[in-house]
Amino acid sequence: MTSGTAATTSPTFAVADIAERVARDYLGLRPGERFAIIIDDRTDPEIPRELARVALALDADPVVVSFAPRARSGAEPPASAAAAMAAADVVLCAASTSFYHTAAKAAAQRAGARGDFNAPYRADAWRLGAMTADFLAIRERAERLAALWRLAREVRITSPAGTDLRATVTGREPMAWLTGICRNPGEVSALPGGEVSLPPLEGTSEGVVVWERVASDLGALDGPVTITVRAGRATEIRGGASAARLRVIVASVTDADNIGEIGIGLNPAARIGDEITEAKKAFGTVHVALGDSANEYGGLVECDVHLDGLVMAPTIEFDGIAVVVAAKLAPRSTKWLPSGSVRIEPRA
Repeated sequence: MTSGTAATTSPTFAVADIAERVARDYLGLRPGERFAIIIDDRTDPEIPRELARVALALDADPVVVSFAPRARSGAEPPASAAAAMAAADVVLCAASTSFYHTAAKAAAQRAGARGDFNAPYRADAWRLGAMTADFLAIRERAERLAALWRLAREVRITSPAGTDLRATVTGREPMAWLTGICRNPGEVSALPGGEVSLPPLEGTSEGVVVWERVASDLGALDGPVTITVRAGRATEIRGGASAARLRVIVASVTDADNIGEIGIGLNPAARIGDEITEAKKAFGTVHVALGDSANEYGGLVECDVHLDGLVMAPTIEFDGIAVVVAAKLAPRSTKWLPSGSVRIEPRA
């Protein structure tokens, strides 16, 4: 299986179809539950409208909270939105910046809320690509990969563009393997489903990361962004205009130079375009993030930003054993693939 960079053969769904699948099947919304739908002014209105419609049909109690977009991914939502998250049984955030790595998400999780704290804000991303995949089938694969990663001491990521990063991961719990499916109190994830990730041990990441194609808050990159990493921190950022913008963010936000996440994409339907929310889930990719690694994610660094950047055609090694080679599964790694999958078809 190769990277899901081209989703031209995937079917087109209606937003209503995907909203029903998310609320009913993935979030398990039940009668009487409080459902907080968190959006911003950039969110296509069809998304909250369809989510609220499905919630009402399930006899749940939806509330939509909208506000001006935040400046950066990882920035906190306004107090009204944070309060709605903490008071809810179920949360879905579909704003133009991610709230997964925020104190508001962590507080809601500790209060027992479940849900997805980042999801596409454009309606076309609910009709096509990664959101149309079968997250139940991807979940099986993600659980197997997470189990393998728990046994590893060190991860190494290399790529044709020049990435060569090593990091210690001993004792760090793999995250995101829920693949958007959150049915129990305190379970949190993000949409579209399709990754396993974790924060490496602080101070252990060494080498070079080359972001390609797209990154959080930068959108489509004008060229590769080369990040030199020493003792878990970005010490140099080289490239064109996109790199210059990243340097400004890192220089202006405390701890934005921290290597906060390494994630492995697993979604075969994901498209690689100008939105990292979908692109980083593509099978055959890795994403490496700068900034926050705390807020119930498993790391120790709290930061006001969390910025993901894409690594294409990676080779991934756990303790020197290849799991993925040039975006393709290594022969020995097939044991963490599911034996089969069930396709969820659109409603007639």
